[in-house]
Amino acid sequence: MTTHDKRSRILGLAFLIQFVTSFSGGVFVLPAATGVRAFGTPLGIGQIMANVVKNSALVRLDIVIELVTAAGVIFLGAMLYSAVRKQNEGLALTAFGLYVMEGALIAVTKLGLYALMVLSQQSMGAGSPASMEPAATLAYRLIEFLPKLSSFAFCVGGTIFYALLFKARTVARPLSLWGLVSAQGVLAGVLLGLFGAVAPVVLYVPYIPFELVIAIWILIKGINKEIEDK
Repeated sequence: MTTHDKRSRILGLAFLIQFVTSFSGGVFVLPAATGVRAFGTPLGIGQIMANVVKNSALVRLDIVIELVTAAGVIFLGAMLYSAVRKQNEGLALTAFGLYVMEGALIAVTKLGLYALMVLSQQSMGAGSPASMEPAATLAYRLIEFLPKLSSFAFCVGGTIFYALLFKARTVARPLSLWGLVSAQGVLAGVLLGLFGAVAPVVLYVPYIPFELVIAIWILIKGINKEIEDK
């Protein structure tokens, strides 16, 4: 296997790992652990704490999955930087920095989730006193808010990377254009969320399968060697 083929496979695997871990953690494991679902009935902090204690194994699983996601985001950023830096090194480095920020924020979010689990367990052991709910509420609000910041960093960094992929023709142009355009829908949803509005799910739908599709494409087709060598 040539160095080019190895780099293609590593980049494809980076996209695949990022998709699998972030999708499984965010869509399945965390909602099952907390009982909070995107379009379900809102829960009070007391019920969320009870769910977290009951599903502490799922909470720990989500923490592990999301820490893998955080590392995967940074690794993906490094691979994308390597693939497009010849187009514009300054922009590529900026995008990589934003991916590092995203990974760090994901990790900090999981610290908030761990704090919520500990507070919930202590509350349950003490007979669920209401005095512990404010601290648990703060931890939960951080769990809600920090992903919006990490998503913002991702959207800006992803926009830069996908634009450079499109310019470089590193992958098929329709594929990089899909990522570039669909990331703007996610960015719009994130901005709405940061200002307290409820973003319609339709803004996120076009991007959801993108990382899986580009991962499979790169694993099968590879990246453009001629452009990479320029």
